[in-house]
Amino acid sequence: MSGTRLIPGLVPATARPANRGPAAVYGPGMTRVRTGTVVALAAAVVAAAAVLAAQLVSLGPDSTAYAAAAFERTGPVVGPGENPLYAIQEVLKGQTAAVLHGDRDAYLGAIPVADTTLRDRAGDRFDALTALHVTRWDLATNGVPGQVNGAWRLPVSIGYCFDDPGCTPIPLLIDTEWTVVHGRVRLVGYEQTDRPWDRSRLTVRRGERVTVAGAGSVAPELLDRLLQASERGAPVDDRAASAFGGPPRRYLVYVAGDEEWKRWYVGDTENAAAYTIPLQPGTAEVVVHDRSIRADDWNLTMMTHEFAHVVTLAGNRYPAGAWWLVEGIAEYIANGDGGALHDDLDAVQRYLTDGRWDGTVALGPPAAGATLDDTVARYGIALLAVTYLAQRFGEAKLFEFFTEVVRRYGTVEAASRTILGAEWPAVAKDAAAAVRQAGRQ
Repeated sequence: MSGTRLIPGLVPATARPANRGPAAVYGPGMTRVRTGTVVALAAAVVAAAAVLAAQLVSLGPDSTAYAAAAFERTGPVVGPGENPLYAIQEVLKGQTAAVLHGDRDAYLGAIPVADTTLRDRAGDRFDALTALHVTRWDLATNGVPGQVNGAWRLPVSIGYCFDDPGCTPIPLLIDTEWTVVHGRVRLVGYEQTDRPWDRSRLTVRRGERVTVAGAGSVAPELLDRLLQASERGAPVDDRAASAFGGPPRRYLVYVAGDEEWKRWYVGDTENAAAYTIPLQPGTAEVVVHDRSIRADDWNLTMMTHEFAHVVTLAGNRYPAGAWWLVEGIAEYIANGDGGALHDDLDAVQRYLTDGRWDGTVALGPPAAGATLDDTVARYGIALLAVTYLAQRFGEAKLFEFFTEVVRRYGTVEAASRTILGAEWPAVAKDAAAAVRQAGRQ
C-alpha cells in the first residue's frame, strides 16, 4: 500500500476509503519497535522514561513496592563498578506501581521538579494511560545492560492491556539507555513507540461499549459525535461476533489529527478514512482521521465497518487473496441500513460502465496510486459479491465460509464445495452476474 509505513510484524490489509479506511494486521509474536533512533538526553526521553517505567513490571494493588517511594525522587544507589541492572529494575518497578495506582505525583517523582517540560510531557502520558484504563504492564529486561560511550543500553520487552486485566498482553520490544550520576541511575534515552498513548496528549470519552481517545488537536465535539455513532454501531458488530468467537470486552478508537495520522501505527494511509489494527489475537484498535467524521449516518457506517474487522479478524493474519472477502464482509455487516451500499454503488456503476472490471469476484486490494473512485468501487463489488453469497446460501453459511477461508486459510474452492455445497467457479460466475445486475440499476 503506497505511502504506508509498516512496523515489522505488520501486514498491510484492508482499508475503508475516504469514503472509508484500511485495516492492518499484526502477525504473531513480539513487535520490534523501529520508529526512529533512540533519543538521548532529551525532554521527550524523560517524559517517555516515566511511561516506560510504567511498562516494565506488573504489580497488584497490594504491592509493597508502591509504599516504598523514597527512590522516586532520589533513585536507587549504584555502587562503584556495579552493573545498574537491579537499580534500573527498582526505578521501573516504582514508577509502574504509581501508574497502576493512579498516583500522578509518585509517577512524576523520578523527573526533576525544575524540568517542567519533561514533567508536563510525562504527565500527559500518565493521563492518557490512566484515562484508557491501563490494567496490565508485563515488562522485563532482556539480558544485562552493556556500556557504550558512557551510557548503559538495555532492551526491554513490554506487554500491556487496557480495560482487561486478564487479557493476553500486547507485546513490544524497545531499546533503552541509562546513565549513573552521583551513584544514582537515570533513564536518558528510550525508543519511543508508535502507540497513540505514547506519542500524543489524549482526550478520552467512554461509553458503554466503546472508548474514543482523540489527539489534543481534535475538537472535543467530534469525539462526542464519533462516540455516539460508535455506540450505535457496536451492538450490530456484537451480534455478528457470535459467529466469530464473541465480541471484544470493549472497542478502542483513536482519533487522529493530520499530524497524528502520519505518526500513529502504520502512518499515513492512502485514500483512508479509518483503519483497524489487530494488535495480537483477540485485541484490535481502530484509528480514525478526524477529517472523516461527518454526518451521523456516515459515521455509523464507518464505525460499524471498522468494528466488523475487529470481530471477524479477531487479531488474526489473513491470506492475501482474501481481501475481497475481508472487506466484503465488513461492508456487509455495516450495510444493515443500506448505508454502505449507498456509499459504494455510484462508484461501482462507473467502474462497470467504463469497462474497468473483468468480472473477477475475488478482487485484490486497490493498487498503489489508485483513485478514490476505483478504491470505492472495489469495496462495492466486494460488498455485492458477499451479499449475493448471504442471500443464496444464508448468513450462517457465509460466516462459516469466511471462517474457513480467512481464519483457517482454506481455499475458496474447497470451502465452496464443503460449506456452500457448490463448485466455486459456478458460484463466482453467478456472483459476478449479480454484481453486474446491481451495477445496471
